[in-house]
Amino acid sequence: MNENRILFVDLDGTLIKEDLSKLAFIYCLKRHPIKLIIYLLIFIIKGKPYLKEKISNKFIVPINKLTFNKSAFDYIREVKNRHRVVYLISGSHQILVDQIDKYFKIFFESFGTKNNFNMVGSNKVKFINEKLNIIEFDYFGNSNKDLPIWKYCKKIIYTNASTNLKKKINLSNLNKIEIKENFN
Repeated sequence: MNENRILFVDLDGTLIKEDLSKLAFIYCLKRHPIKLIIYLLIFIIKGKPYLKEKISNKFIVPINKLTFNKSAFDYIREVKNRHRVVYLISGSHQILVDQIDKYFKIFFESFGTKNNFNMVGSNKVKFINEKLNIIEFDYFGNSNKDLPIWKYCKKIIYTNASTNLKKKINLSNLNKIEIKENFN
């Protein structure tokens, strides 16, 4: 077994309890409601990546107000201590993902939604395989949106998963590791 495989780590719900896109949406709703209405109308034509970019543009991630999964960060440190490459990959917009990456300085690189490409589900696999040219990898996530990714990885690493998701994960023949969430 190759324990030097690259590890991709999800952000929202995995490393942090919150969803950064939702926080940015709420911020935009409170501060720029008219702009948000315009963004939502254009979103119908241009799609989620457009909306995520627009609501993220002026949003500063409130790092000190986020709820972090200490167990997830401990696992990442352990993996990095074994000289494995760890990437952050998220459905949140690249603008927000970059803020998290810059704050923690523990990831080799970070990837989020941008340029008309919504970085969720099977799009993550497509990006990892085609853009990064990485075929063998492990993935650390927490939601049903991660199921298409886990189909292509070598090891399922999960945290903060619902009972229903755990049942689906347990049906897989892949190696599995549950990292018990510890949000604080």
